[in-house]
Amino acid sequence: MPRIGRAVLVLLAGLALPLAAHAETWELKFEAYGGGLPLATGGLRLAIDGSKRYDARLESANASWFNMLTRFRYDAEAAGTVSNPSVAPLRFRGERNLRSKREVTALNYAGGGVSVHTEPPMNPEKASLVPESIRRGSVDPLSAGIGVVVTAGGPAACTGTYPVYDGRRRYDITAKPAGTEMLEPSKRRMASGLAKRCIVSLKPVAGFQTDKDRPNRFFVEGQERSATLWFLPVNGRTIPIQVEVETDFGSFFVHTTGFTVTP
Repeated sequence: MPRIGRAVLVLLAGLALPLAAHAETWELKFEAYGGGLPLATGGLRLAIDGSKRYDARLESANASWFNMLTRFRYDAEAAGTVSNPSVAPLRFRGERNLRSKREVTALNYAGGGVSVHTEPPMNPEKASLVPESIRRGSVDPLSAGIGVVVTAGGPAACTGTYPVYDGRRRYDITAKPAGTEMLEPSKRRMASGLAKRCIVSLKPVAGFQTDKDRPNRFFVEGQERSATLWFLPVNGRTIPIQVEVETDFGSFFVHTTGFTVTP
């Protein structure tokens, strides 16, 4: 569950960037569910200025009851610039803590290339699965999510393909609009109504080989994944209100439970 949960939370966290003409700071709170049970909670603080520079910070952890089984926390931050509809990241850092195990991935971008630093260091065999030639022009997963919905409130919402490198794997994220759907009121999310639907797919490119022999993994060689997103206007902004991710375990949901925007 932790690896899947991290993928779900990063997806949602990246899906909230306004294309603002002035400086704004967004703060979102969300909860993840699977099988009807709360699995994780999280928050996102996202700032963008008039020059389209963004700074995103995500905090997430497993639900308190889940501490009886394991302890999981994931924190990430990304910064860069955005111009409708592309993104140009400058840096990314993600830290994953599972029980006593800590993993850190840092990505830095310059001249179209990307350098990676991991703690503990990645072994050369794993690192060679994603050569520099296919890292070039890629973006981090948080910035990819920003690119997916940079036009969420406009007619060209939910379009484009983004080459993603997360420090271990290379994959393509493609977004396509999928009409509208009425979301009935729910105590799990903060809003309901006629929502825009978006289908986001993840297509493996490289770096997935080490997962292929382990069952019930989210990132598997040759296995495309998809998620459905629903967007609603809240406080004058169009935000992701619900995300459903299909996995080998069934569907996982992320619901937005709080949202504020300040100048």
